[in-house]
Amino acid sequence: RILEGHAVTPVFQPILAFGTGEILAYEGLIRGPVDSSLHTPTKLFEAAAHAGFLTELNMLCARKVVRQFARLGLRRQLFLNVTPQTVLEVKDDVHRIARFIRDCGIDLAQVTIELTENQFISDRSIFRDALMLFRGAGFRVALDDLGEGFSSLRLWSELRPDFVKIDMHFVQGVSEDRVKFHFLHSLQQIAEGCGSALVAEGVETEADFCILRDLGIHNAQGFLIGRAAADPVSALPAGVNRLL
Repeated sequence: RILEGHAVTPVFQPILAFGTGEILAYEGLIRGPVDSSLHTPTKLFEAAAHAGFLTELNMLCARKVVRQFARLGLRRQLFLNVTPQTVLEVKDDVHRIARFIRDCGIDLAQVTIELTENQFISDRSIFRDALMLFRGAGFRVALDDLGEGFSSLRLWSELRPDFVKIDMHFVQGVSEDRVKFHFLHSLQQIAEGCGSALVAEGVETEADFCILRDLGIHNAQGFLIGRAAADPVSALPAGVNRLL
């Protein structure tokens, strides 16, 4: 019924660029029906995967996010969540997908495909070739949740993504944890060598924010910067500006 009624709602969470002190991008997230047990994205996508409709749901959500992003006139990057399974299943439709996005008034260079879900990739070479079709069309690529699931260091080295998002486990509490501090410092050095920009997820405290800033982490995302909303903030909170 959700698929038939297109009953999903896009929300957008801002991503800060430390270098400019401005909003770099918005991650397009999704919510199911408010009065449903499938309101949260985790439950929604788990149900879709169990029923065999994961790609159909993923593409519906992507279309809704792109259309709403265009309606809101958000002149920033759009991080668009896509599962590895979806990349493989729609790789022959790259030009049609690109045309749809351009018809919505969005430049393909604005769109970053954020690879999500803890799916095991059995054949990395086939997946890499499929992803290259999207990159060749003009899309950027981000790996989600480094340190959890399929987003391993090996995949980072093979795919050479534009962005790598660090799992919040390694971000939250970094101001009080030397192990996390050294872990992030090492990731920053790797990112500089690979030409990738890091995005620290789950930033909620000023103390952690300042450590990330001083480490030279490129970007940050979390409640301190802005919560996901149907009509997201277009400017950073005053408290965040004070810390930059």
